[in-house]
Amino acid sequence: MSKSEDGIIHRILVIDDNPNIHKDFQTILLEEEESTTLDNLRSEVFGDSSSQRVNKSVYELDFASQGKEGCDKVKQACSENRPYELAFVDMRMPPGWDGLKTIEHMWQIDPYVQVVICTAYSDYSWGEISERLGKSENLLILKKPFDSAEVAQFASALTQKWILAKQASLKTEQLEEMVKERTDALTQEIAERREAEQKQAELIEKVDNINKELKDFASIVSHDLKAPLRGIKSLASWLLDDCSDRLGDQGKEQINLLLGRVERMYNLIDGVLQYSIVGRTEEKVVPVNLNKFVQEIIDMLVPPKDISVTVENDLPVIECEETQIMQLFQNLLSNAIKYMNKPQGWVKVGCTEEDGVWKFSVADNGPGIEEKNFEKIFRMFQVVAVSEEFQGTGVGLTVAKKIVELHGGRIWVESKVGEGSTFFFTLPKKEMGVHHEKLDANTAR
Repeated sequence: MSKSEDGIIHRILVIDDNPNIHKDFQTILLEEEESTTLDNLRSEVFGDSSSQRVNKSVYELDFASQGKEGCDKVKQACSENRPYELAFVDMRMPPGWDGLKTIEHMWQIDPYVQVVICTAYSDYSWGEISERLGKSENLLILKKPFDSAEVAQFASALTQKWILAKQASLKTEQLEEMVKERTDALTQEIAERREAEQKQAELIEKVDNINKELKDFASIVSHDLKAPLRGIKSLASWLLDDCSDRLGDQGKEQINLLLGRVERMYNLIDGVLQYSIVGRTEEKVVPVNLNKFVQEIIDMLVPPKDISVTVENDLPVIECEETQIMQLFQNLLSNAIKYMNKPQGWVKVGCTEEDGVWKFSVADNGPGIEEKNFEKIFRMFQVVAVSEEFQGTGVGLTVAKKIVELHGGRIWVESKVGEGSTFFFTLPKKEMGVHHEKLDANTAR
């Protein structure tokens, strides 16, 4: 079999009890792949200019007539270090396993293989499928009779997604190995030349370089993880726009669900990048008049008319890294506004002076939080369901906690379900270089 222009042959497994379906896939993926029409479709879906030739995908197809036979092939492929990137699985394959049982066993063998369920019947609802298989980003559904262009695009997008995920994983492993090597080297150097002043300066410089590499790595991984998401989003949007009359209500609902999960993944990646940057970038410490500063943040958030956001008392002028303090107040205020579930909501910002610290509060009359989740909400990716309309990423409060702790303070929440929540955080006056006098607008900013 000849290789594609990029030297990659994509392995695909088709599990279906109908030999004619096997022939259809062979025709679509091995013969029609050479057509000009599909070249044009790829250019449209993936945004390449018409003047550039898109590299054709080359596939190696294997076939199985029953689920158990297909799982045996997956196991053998993994043992030979030639795993399948994608599997098209029929839902009904009497007298053996059905599609869901086949996928369950397949993912036990290889959890990374992309799967497309091919079905002409509603044997299971989407809820039942999700309950059995979990809400996996590696699963899509293709209704029979399917269009050859849809099959070709699914194959192209999902095999590329599999490859990019593998590349991202490899880069992570390489960086971890690099960090380990650097850390071992630094440890050895400290032990050998502990008393040398010059050596201490060199060690600090090396640590700074490692931190810079970690910061750059976060941006690189963010870009690489978003690449397959852009392909999935483009493909799903194309299907929704151009094939809506063939999808039906259930198909449209599933594609909209896919688009929603792609958007959530985008937000998660942005949140992780935001978290990795906090504390790693140097910013000039400037005096900030919080009375004006917090009001500007409120104006920027543009609260709905049915939610009032007020500052209850005078706020101090502090010397701080302006961007971090803006992010802190913005995360707390935006959460209070976003999760508000009352017809007339309010959010109140306050501050008191206690034992050498400024104690700030952001209170609301929203849905409230159960006491068992008071600590959980400050952990990375720990999302508490407080609203059916909005689902957070589990990053915003983690970033807020990191900012407060970097400034020597602490953050906590007090709340009653149904009555609202109050988030408190402290900033030490001495460390923050607090001014008791008010500064004029030019000085404060």
